[in-house]
Order: sequence, then structure tokens, then C-alpha cells
Amino acid sequence: MVAQLVGLRLSLLRNIFTGTPTRRFAVGVGLLAGLVAVIAVFVRISRLATLDPVLARNEIVIGGSAIVLAFVLVPLLLQRDDPMDPRRFALFGITPARLALGTAASALVALPVVAAVIFGIATIVAWSGSALGVLLAILGAALGIATCMLCGRIFSALSALLLVTRRSREVAGVVGVFLVVLVAPAVALALTLNWGAAASSLALSLALMLSFTPLGAAWAIPAAAANGDTGGAFLCFLIAVVTVAVLWFLWRALVTVMLVAPRRETDEVAQPAALGWFGSLPSTPAGSIAARSLTYWSRDPRYFVPLVIVPIVPILLAIPLVVVGFPLQQYALVPLPIMCLFLGFAIHNDVALDNTAIWLHIVSGKRGFADRLGRTAPVLLIGLPLIGIGSVVTIFLAGDPTVLPSLLGVSTCLLLAPVGLAGLISARFPYAATRPGESPFTQPQTTGSTSVFVQVGTVVGTLVLAAPALVWAVQAIVFGQSELHWSALWWGVTTGVVVFLLGSFAGGAVFNRRGPEILASSVRG
Repeated sequence: MVAQLVGLRLSLLRNIFTGTPTRRFAVGVGLLAGLVAVIAVFVRISRLATLDPVLARNEIVIGGSAIVLAFVLVPLLLQRDDPMDPRRFALFGITPARLALGTAASALVALPVVAAVIFGIATIVAWSGSALGVLLAILGAALGIATCMLCGRIFSALSALLLVTRRSREVAGVVGVFLVVLVAPAVALALTLNWGAAASSLALSLALMLSFTPLGAAWAIPAAAANGDTGGAFLCFLIAVVTVAVLWFLWRALVTVMLVAPRRETDEVAQPAALGWFGSLPSTPAGSIAARSLTYWSRDPRYFVPLVIVPIVPILLAIPLVVVGFPLQQYALVPLPIMCLFLGFAIHNDVALDNTAIWLHIVSGKRGFADRLGRTAPVLLIGLPLIGIGSVVTIFLAGDPTVLPSLLGVSTCLLLAPVGLAGLISARFPYAATRPGESPFTQPQTTGSTSVFVQVGTVVGTLVLAAPALVWAVQAIVFGQSELHWSALWWGVTTGVVVFLLGSFAGGAVFNRRGPEILASSVRG
């Protein structure tokens, strides 16, 4: 029966190449990228055999713990339909024990587990300096892979059991988006740290702590023995064995429950595709306003034309610098913060762009905080991935990974600070803007200097708030004071988040109080 389930899993694996040519091409590119990443990790871990055992322990234990943690979190965030869900076999008369063993064993041929197996083989190579090291590495790899397999099965089943309502899937999806956004800079930031240095107290402390947890105990068995800690190796072995045993009993109990629990289908009616963002986002005041804002940004030229200009501005700024011979590697650090500043500035007068449609927000009784928060959705959905991916690309072009903390801090502050200021300023000082349907390159004639005050105030206020992070970043780059990179990171992120929250709450209060005045100014505009 185990062989049949493994064969079924292999058949399902072959089916990923079926479908349209576009889908097959996308699958091929994804598999190729995954293969390159796995090979890179294998080579890096294998080379640890020539290094000090302390250095090897740091990387192997931390890396192995991250892999186990991925098997816990990813099934909860992806929310994919599990083809080996035990409830699919409820009518075949298979006992829970046999089904639990078969479905767990079938996970051995799943691609994520195959990647974990390759990591395990790399750890065996890393500890190949002695026969005892090889034996303990094989034992640790087997326990680590078993932990990954069981964690993947358990949390996939829990995802199928618990995330059945639309609201639960939405919450998990939002969490997943933010985690994905943070993965790229977090990985790049981790690579900038000197994890391999024996004197690195952070790496050493983290590795020692993870060695005695279910996440890293299995991978730490040969590491502890290689460093002469026989008692620690035995303790890690006991923790790893108990972890696998507990996970097995949990998986068997979960299979028993799922075999008698019917598949719980959500009673919510599927949303028609024509609803677009309104069918995808939560049915809350902030969610509905976010859906309307995202629809505007994707269809209204007044929004997407300025959005197209955002990546063009750094290119225009680079032309005169190239002419005078400014080093391009240093200029590579500039475009991302500039794009974040322009992107955050884009909603400084968002209320006025609604024109008379703003009356819907006022007469429906929506709270001002929901209005402020919903309007930030397009900026955050574009800006946060821009920071996550752009920071990695930037340090690659600049050739200096040590500047990553400063880059993240400055960019985050320049994105969130103008959004927070706009939440307050756009509610208190809206000025006449281009009407719906008009060219985005026109600007209505107005009396007074409100527009200049708002635009200059938003930009200057943002630069003042980000000034400490900018100064620390420049000092760190020019004078080589690496500790200032972290000061720029903490100040930038903290300031950006605080200004964003305070601006949203304060702007919401102003919106509640000045609703009639906002509507009157929109009608006059």
C-alpha cells in the first residue's frame, strides 16, 4: 500500500508538466530556479568540511532550522489543495495507521522533501572528516528529514481543516504576502552578516539555542560531537527522536480524525470574476475602499500615468551624473529611495482626485481611519515588494552587501512617512485636482497657494523625518562606519511605521470632523 501511494505521488508529480505551453514554460523556469538554488546550497554546505567545526555548526544548524520552519509555515500560507489529503481515502477501508504511514512515506518524493534530502546529503559531506562524523551525520539527516516530512503533512492537514472560511484564508493570505515580501531582504541581510566567523556571538548564540530545539536538534548531533560535546550530542539526539515520535503520533491522530470528519465546504458563494478587486478583498470598510483605490490605480490614467513616471525619474537623474563621470556603482544606491519617495508622495491629494464621488464615503458613515487605511493599499502593495526585491537588486549592482540595512531603513522611511503625512494633509488641505476623464497632464487653475504648500510640505516633512537615517547611511558609506548602517535601519523602519500609524489615525479624525468641508471643496474643484 505504501508503494501504491508513493507511485500515486509520482504520477501527480509528472502531471505538473501538463497544461498549456505557457504553464509548462513557467513550471520549467520555476524548477530550474529551484535546482540552481539547491545546487548552490549543496556546494556551500559541502565546503564546510574544510572549515572549523564551530563555523560548520553555525551554518548547518541555522540553515537546517530554517528548512524545518519552512515546512511548518509554508503549508499554512499557501493554502493549496492537498492531493494526498487523508479524507480522499475515507471510502477505501484503509486503517488510520496504514494510511498515516503511506501518506507520510509518499511525501518523500515531493519536491520540497527532495530539496531537504539534498541538504541532508550535503551535511553528511560536511562532516565527512571522520567515520563517526559520517555516521552521526547520517543519523541526524534521517531524523531531520523525517521531521520535515511530518511537519509538512501535519500542517498541510491543519490548513485544510482550519482555513475553510474566506476570512481565515484572507488573514493567512495577508500574512503570507508580508512574509514573502520580507524573505528576499531578510535572506540578503542574513548573508551580509559574518555568520561564518567563530567570533560572531550572534551566529554562535543562535546556533547553540537552536541546537536544543525541535527545529535544529537533528542537525546539531554531528556538530556537537565534532566540537567535543558528547553530552550535548546525546541530548540533541534525544530531542530529535522525541520530536519525530511526537510528530508521528500527532500525524496518526490527525489522520484518524480526518477519516471520520467530512470535508467541510465553505457555504460562502463564490464571487463573480467581474467584481475584480471587490471580490478578492475583505468586505470591510477599509477593504472596500482599498478595492476601489486599486481599481482606480489600474484603470484611471490620473493614477497609472504618474506611476509609470516613478521608475523613469532615477534614469533621468542618472544621465547628467554619467556625463560628469559619477561612479555608477555608487549611483545604484540612489534609485530605490527616490522611487519610494515618489510612490509615497502619489497619494498626497488622493481625496481631491475622487472629486464628487467622495460623497459616498461621507454619507455612508465610513470611519475616517478606514478611508485613510484603504487608500494606502495600492502604495503598500507596490512599495513593499519594491523594497524587498529592489534592495536585493541594488546591492547586487552596487557590489556592496553591507549597505543593505541602510538601504532598507531609508527606503522604508521614504515610503511610509509620506503616506502617513498624506493621510493627515489630504484630509485637512485638499486642493483642486484633475477631474475624472480629463488628461492627467492638465491641472485646473486655482487661487491661493494650497497646492504648493501641500506638495512642498509633504516632501520637506518626509526628508526631515528621514534625515537621521540618511545622514547615518551616508556616514556609514563614506567613512566605513558599518555600525551606523544598523542605526539607519532601526530609525528608518521605526519612524516610517510610527508616522504611518499616527498619520492614519490623525487623518481619520480630521476626515470624520471635516466631511462636509471636504465634500464642498471637491464640488468647487
